[in-house]
Amino acid sequence: MEQVINRISNLSKGITRLGISLIFTFLIIDLLFPGSTGMTTNVATVAGSISQEGLSGLIALGLFYVIYSRGENEPARGSSQPPTHNA
Repeated sequence: MEQVINRISNLSKGITRLGISLIFTFLIIDLLFPGSTGMTTNVATVAGSISQEGLSGLIALGLFYVIYSRGENEPARGSSQPPTHNA
């Protein structure tokens, strides 16, 4: 059961990384060729909605960042890496 959870977790991390890579790629394409993907408009809309929400939008953005960055730094649960000891 733990292996299934690890596989699903790794799959979701891979899909998330792919999505973020695609977002940045389309954003760069839209900056180079304005109006081709509409990403700058979407990013401006999201930034505007966060700024309209004030402190609650900033807190939500911070929580998303913490959750995302924590997922990258944690090793997989079923990893077979031995613990390291500082001598």
